[in-house]
Amino acid sequence: MVQGLRLGIYLHDRYRGDGNFTVSNSESLNFIRRLKLAEQISLAVSVTPIRDIDPENYRVVVENLGIKLFPLPGWRDLAQSIVYLPFSLGRILKAARGLTKSSDILWLRIPAVPGFFFWWLARKQRKPLIIHVAGNVLLSARTSKYKGLRLFAVKLASYALHLLIRWITCYGVVLVTGGELEKLFSTHLYPAYQLDDILLSEKNLLAPRKTKGQAKELLFVGRFDYGKGIELLVDVVEELHVDFPALRLRLAGSGPLFEPIRKKTAERGLGSYVKLLGFVPSTGPLQKLYRETDIFVLPSDSYPEGFPRVILEAWAQGLPVLATRLGGIPYRIRHGENGLVVDPGDRNQLRDTLRMMIKDDTLRYKLAQGGRETVKSLTFEHQARRIRKLLHKYYPNLGIHP
Repeated sequence: MVQGLRLGIYLHDRYRGDGNFTVSNSESLNFIRRLKLAEQISLAVSVTPIRDIDPENYRVVVENLGIKLFPLPGWRDLAQSIVYLPFSLGRILKAARGLTKSSDILWLRIPAVPGFFFWWLARKQRKPLIIHVAGNVLLSARTSKYKGLRLFAVKLASYALHLLIRWITCYGVVLVTGGELEKLFSTHLYPAYQLDDILLSEKNLLAPRKTKGQAKELLFVGRFDYGKGIELLVDVVEELHVDFPALRLRLAGSGPLFEPIRKKTAERGLGSYVKLLGFVPSTGPLQKLYRETDIFVLPSDSYPEGFPRVILEAWAQGLPVLATRLGGIPYRIRHGENGLVVDPGDRNQLRDTLRMMIKDDTLRYKLAQGGRETVKSLTFEHQARRIRKLLHKYYPNLGIHP
């Protein structure tokens, strides 16, 4: 940690606040804090007002961390942030000025419209910048939530924001989540470096379990949102349950589609083998859930994935992974070696590949071994060393040493 150094962080995450506590279950802030780059940290993030927060249910409680907070309006998605931008601009600029003034270096985790204003003020004041592109905004318009004129507007806005991100990534240290984003934002003059902001430690990696016979336990962990493919996965499991009556699917997470999916599974009588668990804490309960699972499935069909943390978590817990060719996933999952991938939204491929994994215990063990070998080089220790080397190379005057 560099004594006296002040780090300002802008996150495109959505936090919650009730006036007493500002909370989140995202690990982005904890990852940056664990790097121990600076003595003081300030944070700008979108905060949605809710009532009566129990801080015990959240991984991050800002008020307990000694971090100065610059709250931003609580937008639901890209479309809402654009529509309400004229009404929110004053608050955004106030937060951007405050964060920039109280920082010696800024870490901007984008894509998000407000991130541009933080970048602009930081550049204006010649502040060192870390620009972390964590998702492909071009995928945002492909979800089923947008229709008609709204779809056209979101597509247009997504492309404009993508071009803006390409421009701002010509300045500062550029970090990206996943191989797809590295390809999109790297040039000979301005290279981008892959980062997986996850708190997996080398000592936490578990050996794959060698299970015999058919797989019984399937697991999805993630946000219940458009583009995640959860409803398709439920449909496929309903089909497979006819041939594999012991099969069970557990869905862990929360989000806007949680209640609609819960109601649909109840109406179709799937409650005996499709379990919606809600949010599961990442410490003991989630790890236990991983260890009780035979196959981890991430069926995203249009969600703007960089490279999902949950795949790394599943690999670290010794699980075989089935995912889709979306975002940065096919750049790291080598089909047949450390996981299997199918085309996004392809029901037949998802069903047939899952059927093969359920029946073939040798294949599952091989994929789990390959996944564990892959994640060895992606632990927090490796990420931290790489980031410190980059910052020492680009900003030697800050005093950050490898």
